[in-house]
Amino acid sequence: MRRPFRWIAFGFVSLSLVALLGLYPYRDALLPVDDDLAHAKARLAPHLRLLTPPGDGPFATVLVFHGCSGQRQEMVKSVTDWVLPAGYAVLFVDSYGARGITDWQPVCAGKRLWGNQRALDVYAALELTTDYPQIDSQRLALLGFSHGGWSILDALSYAGEAGHGFSAPGQQGLARVRAAVTYYPYCGFPAHLRGHLQPAIPQLMLLADQDRITDHQQCLEALQQLAPGSVQLQQYAAADHVFDHESDLATYQPQLAKDAQQRVSRFLRTHLGSTR
Repeated sequence: MRRPFRWIAFGFVSLSLVALLGLYPYRDALLPVDDDLAHAKARLAPHLRLLTPPGDGPFATVLVFHGCSGQRQEMVKSVTDWVLPAGYAVLFVDSYGARGITDWQPVCAGKRLWGNQRALDVYAALELTTDYPQIDSQRLALLGFSHGGWSILDALSYAGEAGHGFSAPGQQGLARVRAAVTYYPYCGFPAHLRGHLQPAIPQLMLLADQDRITDHQQCLEALQQLAPGSVQLQQYAAADHVFDHESDLATYQPQLAKDAQQRVSRFLRTHLGSTR
């Protein structure tokens, strides 16, 4: 009996080692360094970029969270071109600059900075809006693309409680949010969007049904676990990931991009109020 047991034990140890070695590349994402709101604010403050429309303000403001490929100029230009003429200020949040991340690929591969860890940036950026006299910090909207959408959804799901790698930031920042918009967010494991969401904040989610990067079905499944009407949904049957602006994926569809911008503009106007 001893020999079979020895082989079983050896097999179990071997499988355990293989599993551990398989998880090793994901160690930074799985086990992030403990963080808190104060440190996040200090880290993020130099990496915010505010653009405002003509006038003195203060302006209702859209906080923008980039995707896993970073804060690309194409995304910045696309957002600026339609948000500023609508009368809103734009605050771009560079989560990579704040962490010294120069290689975006490990993030896109899930090996670094999961969205449920980056959710703390959402709380920190909301708190930092009070440092800008041009911003009406009581009329804020969140806008996230892909990984940035994941970060926003998880921030709203945590609802001020402790999250992945950070202590409870509190709900004071979320109280200033009037609307949240996510383009083709990631909703699969380990995203926190499973039956939990801040119900007081109106939300619009835009999904690409031909998405080759994030599985839109995971978002649809997650939404089924929420109360009906928690999230306003817009699906684009012929769209792929990053259909709304130029990118290396070459999936930009101008007509769909314009339609999405118009829908988001109406959504913001409804919940942020008139800019004139």
